[in-house]
Amino acid sequence: MKEKDLFHHHTFYFVELIVLLIGFFLMVLFASDVTLQFIILTVVLLFYIVMGFLHHKQNHYFNAKIMIEYVLISGIILAAFLFLNISRL
Repeated sequence: MKEKDLFHHHTFYFVELIVLLIGFFLMVLFASDVTLQFIILTVVLLFYIVMGFLHHKQNHYFNAKIMIEYVLISGIILAAFLFLNISRL
């Protein structure tokens, strides 16, 4: 792996980590507003999907299986959030 490729990997991972941490912080900050939490989580998960697609397209093999994996993981997280917060809706 070339140094340039390693930089791109670290850049993708760093940006994704920062967005996930900010999303987590905002979810905790707005713990009393489930609608705002849902919006924040949806935006973070969409960012996760887009970053995953871009990362795989640029640095790895990109196919339908990868796309489905990112969408399903995000869907499971969103479903878990809704299941755990159904009483607050």
